[in-house]
Amino acid sequence: MDVHTSADRDENEPSIGQTLDTGAVSNAEAARADDAAPVSLADYDPGGAEVRKTHRLRLERGFTQKYLSGAVVLDIGNQGSGNPDGKTIVPHAIGVDLGYPGYDGHRLPFADDSVDCVNSSHCLEHIWMHHAAIRDWHRVVKPGGFIVCFVPHQFLYEKRAFPPSLWNPDHKRFFTPATLMACFEAALEPNSYRVRHLADNDTWFDYSVGPDKHAVGCYEIELVIEKIRHPGWDIR
Repeated sequence: MDVHTSADRDENEPSIGQTLDTGAVSNAEAARADDAAPVSLADYDPGGAEVRKTHRLRLERGFTQKYLSGAVVLDIGNQGSGNPDGKTIVPHAIGVDLGYPGYDGHRLPFADDSVDCVNSSHCLEHIWMHHAAIRDWHRVVKPGGFIVCFVPHQFLYEKRAFPPSLWNPDHKRFFTPATLMACFEAALEPNSYRVRHLADNDTWFDYSVGPDKHAVGCYEIELVIEKIRHPGWDIR
C-alpha cells in the first residue's frame, strides 16, 4: 500500500534570517509526556525548516501555549529532510512517522479520546487517503483537544493551478484555505468539531519571486479544530 512519506522539510528552502535568533497511549509514553525534564519553549529548536521559521512568533502570539500545551501531543510526520534528529513541534510531543510501531501512515496506534493534540505540519499533502487520516486524528483526540494542521498554500508555495508540484513531486494535492476546510468537512461528522483558527501564514513572504522560482518566506495555511462532544442530535 502506498502511504505518505515523511512530512516535507524542503532542502531547497531558503533560510529565513529572522528565525535564526530566535493502540492506546502506553504507560511509558504517558510517563515520558508527564515526567520529561522541563525545556524552555523559547530556547527550544523544533527542527525542520517549516516549523522553525515561525516557532518564536507563535510563542509570542500564544498560539503554541493555547493549542500545543496538553500533556499528550502527537506530531504526525515529524521525520523529514532538515530534521535529521526527528525533533517534534514541542519538546514533550511524541513523534509519529512511518516506522513508528503500529502506524501504517493512516491509522494511529492510540486509543479513542486519548491525546490532547494531534499536530501535522506539511504532511497531509503527502497522504493518499487523507480523509481517513483526518478521521483517525479526530478519533484519538479527547473532546476539548485540538488538531493543528499546517499545509503548503497552493497560491504561495505551488504557484500553479494543478499538480504535479514543481518543488515536491510527492505532493498528492494542493490546498487553499477553502479546499483544506472542505477536506475536514468531508472527513468529519457535523458538530463533532469546531474551527478555532484558520489563517494564511505569509510571514516574510517575498511576493516579487515568481512561479518559476522556489518561494521565499512562509507559505502555509494554518488550521486548528477543536473536538467537541456530539450534541445528541443530527443535521436534517
